[in-house]
Amino acid sequence: MKIIFLTLSLLLCGGVSFSQESVWTKQSKISEVIAFERKLDPDAKFLSQNVSLSKDYYPLADRYQTVNPVIVQRKALSALPLYAEYFFTPKDSLLRLVSYDWEKGRYGDLKDILESRKEQGGKLEVYTGEYERIRVQLIKTFGKPAQADEKPKTVDDEGQKYLNQNTLWETQEVHADLNLIFSAGTQRIRLTLYWKK
Repeated sequence: MKIIFLTLSLLLCGGVSFSQESVWTKQSKISEVIAFERKLDPDAKFLSQNVSLSKDYYPLADRYQTVNPVIVQRKALSALPLYAEYFFTPKDSLLRLVSYDWEKGRYGDLKDILESRKEQGGKLEVYTGEYERIRVQLIKTFGKPAQADEKPKTVDDEGQKYLNQNTLWETQEVHADLNLIFSAGTQRIRLTLYWKK
């Protein structure tokens, strides 16, 4: 009985708590999301960046045109800092897409970003360990994935090789994709979550 109550409580409040992070899983007004972030950390760092969504990344971009996201830089509670980007439509303030990026130096000046990526280049085991930890928690939230790579695969893109790993959850209502990319220029774990209506 306690387990059922706890599960319902997590789903109803919209936030799912991992051991070190919390992710928002409910389509709602952007004001609820901001309140959620402020509750997690009253001193949360909100960033202002021009970010747009391509149709390749967000297939519903033509139907739901979003404005610049609310971006929150969270303190690093594990090996990697977390950046949350909440995209919403301006007319109804409804959340359309969420991107959680576990990545060092996502927003910073170019020199710091390049130094961070050079430093992170030899830390594949950190990223694969974090990816697996996050994936286990997401399986508890979303259930068994529709597709899942068991380990990173080498991808050759026009002579540039990198490691990539994906886990995908797909329902009639929601799309969730956890992706690891590890290359000379990019080291990132990203959870993309969007609602189809």
